[in-house]
Amino acid sequence: MGLFSRRRPPVSVTFASRGTDGDLDQTVRFRNGSETGLRPVLRFQPVDFYGRDLPHVEVGTVLGIDRGAVVAPPGRDAVDVLHFHGMGARNVRGVRISAVSIDEVELGELAEPIEAVMVDLDKHATLDLEEFWGVGVVNRNESPVSVSVTLIELEDPAEAGDGPRQAIDAVTLENPVELPSKGHDVVWLPDEVRGRFHAVLAHPVVPWAGPSDAGPIDPIDLGPEPA
Repeated sequence: MGLFSRRRPPVSVTFASRGTDGDLDQTVRFRNGSETGLRPVLRFQPVDFYGRDLPHVEVGTVLGIDRGAVVAPPGRDAVDVLHFHGMGARNVRGVRISAVSIDEVELGELAEPIEAVMVDLDKHATLDLEEFWGVGVVNRNESPVSVSVTLIELEDPAEAGDGPRQAIDAVTLENPVELPSKGHDVVWLPDEVRGRFHAVLAHPVVPWAGPSDAGPIDPIDLGPEPA
């Protein structure tokens, strides 16, 4: 479907330097207020506590919201995790966010988020890395959905100190999980990745051939998002 050409779509984007209630640090949340699925391509300029640019800091994403790899269902949020590298990376406390493009995508209505939890051999939720054998994924929606599962490795808390805890590696499992309506499944981990990862994310997958040729939307600059 076409691009939101020459008008501002009903979206908002926020950045949280610190997670709450066990959430990951340094997350970006794209809120889709429209009635169709959206695929954003976002750009991030890191800033410090005072909102000053940090020009030597490079920004990476775990899921790829900066390259069109993340989709937001109608009326729902999409979440990605940022990581920062280079001189001044430890000083990042916010990002200036802009949208390069936002494409519409064909995606069924997903009133409930896709859930993903670390599970042990008995398929019980666990936070113990030694007992982390698989990922349980749940679709509580009427629509079937194809889901990508990503494992995230975090830096040691001692390295983070008083600052946010960075994602230092991520592996997306090769094959998407096909979840039926009101369905669930367990994806068992390959032996070579066990014991390394601290968190999991699951998100809907919609194949993409690249950006639309319709031309850019009016720029969306949401400004700095402090901690």
